[in-house]
Amino acid sequence: TCKHADTLQNSKVDNMLFSYKMTHDTGFAPNPFHKILTLANCKPLIRKLKKPDVYIAGFTSKELCGDKVGEERLIYLMKVTAKLSYAEYYNDTRFKCKIPSREGLIAKAGDNIYKPSETQKGFIQLENWNHEFRNMNHDLSGENVLISDEFYYFGCGAIPVDNFKINIPRVQSAHGVKTINTEKLLIYLKKNYQANIVLNQPHSWVENEPFN
Repeated sequence: TCKHADTLQNSKVDNMLFSYKMTHDTGFAPNPFHKILTLANCKPLIRKLKKPDVYIAGFTSKELCGDKVGEERLIYLMKVTAKLSYAEYYNDTRFKCKIPSREGLIAKAGDNIYKPSETQKGFIQLENWNHEFRNMNHDLSGENVLISDEFYYFGCGAIPVDNFKINIPRVQSAHGVKTINTEKLLIYLKKNYQANIVLNQPHSWVENEPFN
């Protein structure tokens, strides 16, 4: 199992939040397990351009669970506490537990799927249950893996946050849409929910397996 990454970098809190709508919630992107949430695949422009100390939030969509525009709910919120290259992520012993294996749903959701190599692309894609070889260029174009040891993951128990005036895109957004004043939302989440655990299983899981 992963060691809790207590040494991940922390610095001055910036309340800027970038929101996007999720079409898949499998525990892969983001991967909220082992008390560290990682965004290692999908959303390449967010991973490439967003810096530590900003917040990122994923919301429901009609494609994911039938939620219409204006009815989106919060699936997860992360503070970016570290940003690693793919090579750094794969070689960091803290994240070996996120290399996928066949040992249950959590293991199959592992997002540490790109191993540095001397191939033309610089990486090989490991056997996994979420992304195919055709996804490789898209994933790697993001260049980085975003790490968070300050997050909330609601999964299939996604919550409404209508009262906090969070900007949510009407359609898919490559960069995410920005909200500057998020202090009230952050206070609400801290007061009412436990951070850094998986509060509910991902939307796409059909089996009942422990997820903490």
